[in-house]
Formats: sequence, structure tokens, C-alpha cells
Amino acid sequence: MFALRDGPPEQVTVRGKEYCLTKVFKHDFWAATCLYERSEGSPADRIVVKFGRTQAFCGIPLHFYSRWLAGHESRIYGLLDGIPGVPKCYGCNVGGGIAIEYVDGVPLDHLDEVPSGFFDRLRELFEEIHKRGIAYCDANKKSNMLVSAGGDCFLIDYQIAISVRDDWPWPLNAVLRAVVRYMASKDIYHILKHKRRMAPEQLLPSEESLSKAKGILHRVHRRLGKPYRALRRRFLRGQHAKGALESPTAGLESHLQPEKDTWRRAEEPEHPSEGVQQ
Repeated sequence: MFALRDGPPEQVTVRGKEYCLTKVFKHDFWAATCLYERSEGSPADRIVVKFGRTQAFCGIPLHFYSRWLAGHESRIYGLLDGIPGVPKCYGCNVGGGIAIEYVDGVPLDHLDEVPSGFFDRLRELFEEIHKRGIAYCDANKKSNMLVSAGGDCFLIDYQIAISVRDDWPWPLNAVLRAVVRYMASKDIYHILKHKRRMAPEQLLPSEESLSKAKGILHRVHRRLGKPYRALRRRFLRGQHAKGALESPTAGLESHLQPEKDTWRRAEEPEHPSEGVQQ
């Protein structure tokens, strides 16, 4: 069920410098996201490398698709280069993975409260991303939104983001533009939904209506997705209870992972979050 059979490499070379594996932020079906360091010190000595799936699933090889995803995500990072809040990408040929600038922050789903004005800054970040013709498409996942010690916002994981393609012929590019516009509106819906739930006192009346504007396609997606997620979590709980979901990188995953807590054993202790990036 995990992306890597044996775990990530102990060392990688990025921009002519060698980094050593120190932590795994997340290891799921599609990828293992890992922290590499040159030495203990400033965040400048750290990078994050995301390794796509190399294992086959039900006999179907997926490594070619994972390579395509890595190339796609690297391209999206390139299109967003220079936007504050978007980490730099250092390339997608790092031991078969994509190397990204380390951000010293805590995922939003690890927090009960956020700094004042955080969601306003987050919306500004999304609007800058949208101006470049890109829809993030994963704003429902709070684990991809990082909060720095100073209250700044960062957005990571652009694996399923979509962008306009002027190199595509009409009418394909016109259809894609319409899809990007729609998904960009859903990005705003999700961050305002998070704001309504986490900082309701900061929500403006106009934002409250947007935070509840699901739309027909959104309602259909929820109706279809909810039973799927319930079945998936039940299956994973059963597999975990049998000991069939032991991650090959479990020894390097020593922090809180709310997404996995939906199917892990209830008796497992929670770990404090510190400097976590997924």
C-alpha cells in the first residue's frame, strides 16, 4: 500500500551538495515526502524530497505515472516561481524524486488557532496563484498549508494542480480555461470554509456566503466521495489491525499525522508537531 517498498535513499545530491535523510513527513500510496539535511542548523541546510510511487499495484506498474506526476509538479512550481509563499523547486531528477525548498512551518491541520489575519494572507496567496492561470485543486487538505512562526502562510504539494495551456488547440484550451476558473473558485471556497471553522470572528459577511457556496458539481462530488472515503477508511483500519499497513519508514515518522489517524489504532500515542512539512 505504500509508495516505496524499502524506503527512500539515505543520501541525495542537490545542486552539487550532499544531503542525508533525517525524517519522513508522510509516506502514503502515492509518495514519500522526506526531510534531508546537510547538518543540524538553519533551514537553509535542509531540503524536502518527494519520491513518487515505484511499487506496482495489483500487478499494474505505476512508476511511469509517478514520473509524469513529478514532471507535472515541477512544471507547476516553475510557473509559480517568485511568488512569496510558494517554495522553490530544485528539480525532479533527485534519486527519482522532486526536490523542494524546506519551509520551517506547521501544517494547518496541526493547529486549533491561527495567527490573526492568516486566512487573509492565504487568500492573497491563492489569488496570486490564480493570476498565473493555475488552480490548486487541493485546498480542502489543510496539511498542505503551512504556518510559520511569524504567522506567514506557505502552500506546498502541487501534484494535482492544473494550469491553462495556450499551446493546446482550440477548443481544448478554452475548455481547460473554464475548468481552471471553476477549480480556482473552489480553492477560494475551501480556504473560506477553513476560515469559518477556525477563525469565525474574522469572517466577513460576504465571505460567509462564499464559504457555503458548494455548487452542483461540488455536491455531486461530496455525495459520491463520502461513501468511498468511509469504505476506504474501514478497509485501512482492518488492514492496520492485521499489521498489514506497517510503513517501511515508520522509524522515521515520529510526529503527528492527522490523516493517518483516521485509520490507525486508537491506542497509538499522539506525538507533538514541530517543524513539520508534508
